[in-house]
Amino acid sequence: MNSLDIILKYIITEKATEMASMDKYTFIVTPTATRAQVRQAVQHHFGDVEISKINIINRKGKIKSSRTRGLSASGRTASTKRAIVTLSKGKIDLV
Repeated sequence: MNSLDIILKYIITEKATEMASMDKYTFIVTPTATRAQVRQAVQHHFGDVEISKINIINRKGKIKSSRTRGLSASGRTASTKRAIVTLSKGKIDLV
C-alpha cells in the first residue's frame, strides 16, 4: 500500500489540539493500516520528525435510528481507525 493512501485526514477537535501541544497528533487512517505503515506514512508526509510511539484505536460506528411518517429505520455510522502519533523530535505544522 502506498504511504500517501494510509493517512486519510487529521482530526481537529478540542482534545486533539490540546494533545498537539504535547507533541501527540491524531489521524484517521485506513482500516488495514499497521503501526509500521503509519510510521512510514507520517515520516514521508512530514519530513524530519522522529516518532517515539504510535497508539491505534478502532472506533466502532454508532447505531442511529430515525422515524419518518410513522416508519422507523435504523443504520450505523461508519467505523474508523485512528492513530495517535507521539513525536520525540520535530513538529508537524498542519495549519
